[in-house]
Amino acid sequence: MVVTNWGCSDVDNDLIKVPTDICIMPSNDPIGSIVDAVYPSLLQKYNDPTYLQERAILTPKNETVHELNDTIMKMIQGEGRTYFSSDNVCKASVNTNDEDLLYPTELLNSLRFPGITNHEVQLKVGTPVMLLRNLNQSEGLCNGTRLIVTHLGSWSISANIISGKIIGSKVTIPRIIMSPNDSKWPFKLNRRQLPVAPCFAMTINKSQGPSLNHVGLYLPK
Repeated sequence: MVVTNWGCSDVDNDLIKVPTDICIMPSNDPIGSIVDAVYPSLLQKYNDPTYLQERAILTPKNETVHELNDTIMKMIQGEGRTYFSSDNVCKASVNTNDEDLLYPTELLNSLRFPGITNHEVQLKVGTPVMLLRNLNQSEGLCNGTRLIVTHLGSWSISANIISGKIIGSKVTIPRIIMSPNDSKWPFKLNRRQLPVAPCFAMTINKSQGPSLNHVGLYLPK
């Protein structure tokens, strides 16, 4: 395991002291440093399922996960495609017929919720992704399952499972309708999108379950 230097401070006695030999030294590019440490030779090996299966960067916040994954996605080569969601307000959740005026599409597209795919999802062939919904448990398609993208369709993707009990199985992931379980907004959002997200990096909570041999812990201030 490697840790970015922010977690290695011993100034405050209330902080956990992490041994310096597993810390990455300070640099002007902390994201680049943690990526190099966890994914060495990434451009040559990102199509290797075994290489991707055993490593990940962990961080506490979803916002940082998106930043890390976006950075790595820009680094790797390969066929790419951007998928955009179709968002609308569940009419049963509002007491007005003017929901289109009150909640325009641009607003709905900008919303982000834990456990819900973003409006815009960029994928490439060879990208490791995590499933965010239970689709078919008998086929290993459970929330938290990790896969590698093998084909990018217009409304679905094909992928190989790299975690769980059915490693190696080839599956198709379609777009589905997702809604957040808990929201501060006075309406229920229906988002039709692929229920996956890139998982070069993931939250610490999402890492529970899979076995990882190479882990980087990214703890920005």
